[in-house]
Amino acid sequence: MIGLIEAHRSLQDRVEAVIDIVKERLGRWAGPKGFVVDADARNSEIFAWPTNWADKRRGPRVRLVVGGFCPLGFRKVEADYPYLSVYTDTLEDFRVKEPERRAFGQALRSALGDQAESWEAHDVDDSCEPLGRYLTQYNNVARARLIADPDAVFNFCVEHFPALFGLVPIIQTELDKLGR
Repeated sequence: MIGLIEAHRSLQDRVEAVIDIVKERLGRWAGPKGFVVDADARNSEIFAWPTNWADKRRGPRVRLVVGGFCPLGFRKVEADYPYLSVYTDTLEDFRVKEPERRAFGQALRSALGDQAESWEAHDVDDSCEPLGRYLTQYNNVARARLIADPDAVFNFCVEHFPALFGLVPIIQTELDKLGR
């Protein structure tokens, strides 16, 4: 039993190293496009945002997220599938109260028009994660293969971040309306 625990711990460390490697590579890929990249290895999430969305003290206003690419049981992954999301929880750091964040999320969906349906995962929340979609074509076995190879995770992110980057003009318009 101790050997199994040690193997799991070693694998968790390897997964964290893969995420760190991919974060650095994605930073070099996204930087020339005007994006900053960060990661939360514990939650198996990689974030990106345009440079103009961030404040040196408070961080980014909104984060574009590719997450859940580790299999269930690794890191703190609880999602059944990998996902793309727009996180607005950090707007609170810019003194945007929950009712305003909810209105912001509703405005984003309204601005998306017919495309909004493709961003309405069952657990979206207007106050912190108004847009999200699950990548149901990746089951747990596919996720295990994915996380074993930094190149595969990098390619996965490069394939899926453009869908999030396409939301930037709409998000920027709504951020401009907030004035913060």
